[in-house]
Amino acid sequence: MKRLLTLLSVAVLSYSTLSSAAPTPFEYKDLRKGVSEKKMRSIYSLINHSSDNLHEVRFAILNAMSQTKGTPWLLEREGDGYILARWDYKGHAIIHRIEYDDKAVQIKYDGGVNDYKCELLVDNYCYKTHRNYYKYNISLVKQLRKTLGSI
Repeated sequence: MKRLLTLLSVAVLSYSTLSSAAPTPFEYKDLRKGVSEKKMRSIYSLINHSSDNLHEVRFAILNAMSQTKGTPWLLEREGDGYILARWDYKGHAIIHRIEYDDKAVQIKYDGGVNDYKCELLVDNYCYKTHRNYYKYNISLVKQLRKTLGSI
């Protein structure tokens, strides 16, 4: 029960961390304390698509979240131009704000619980957290590319 309350409080707090939803090109900052640029770009780079129908893009994102390898991502909340997605595994959680518009989709870090709390957050991109964070996110990125490529 305590873990659930922690997850819920992180989700509520994270909901207010970003006011506008708009994919923006990821610019890596060499902080010498974080993870490599290659790993960062593999998660946070724009995922372009060719649909001008935002409902279709939204549906593709939700579809990708449910089809990731292993534990699926869950819809936590959504708003105009974004979906708040949560991934839970053995008491740990990652919360992402997946932003989209008529040209692209982008993942931004919005919170974490236990091992996936961000130790170095810059411009809504997590530069330092648990080493498996990037592995678990690659599955989501692959599914997003696949579903967005088919619309």
